[in-house]
Amino acid sequence: MISPQSIRKGIIIKFDGVVVDKKTVIDASEGWSPNHEVLFKKLLKQGGQFKINGVLVAVTPEEKTFNSRGETDGGAPKVDPLARF
Repeated sequence: MISPQSIRKGIIIKFDGVVVDKKTVIDASEGWSPNHEVLFKKLLKQGGQFKINGVLVAVTPEEKTFNSRGETDGGAPKVDPLARF
């Protein structure tokens, strides 16, 4: 069975093209084989789609923001509000 902690925020999971919530995935995972669980956990990290018991499962992981150099963007620079320029 898939634990609630393994499904992170920002991940989109679809069963046969319909977006499902975390509870639906956990309930469905009770009938999965151990191999299906391992494959699903890998897809949570990298994305993709496959069929389990005739149901097409598509996983879209959270997209990371990259800068022009291809590195992950850290956001706005931290500035001390009391610093004098």
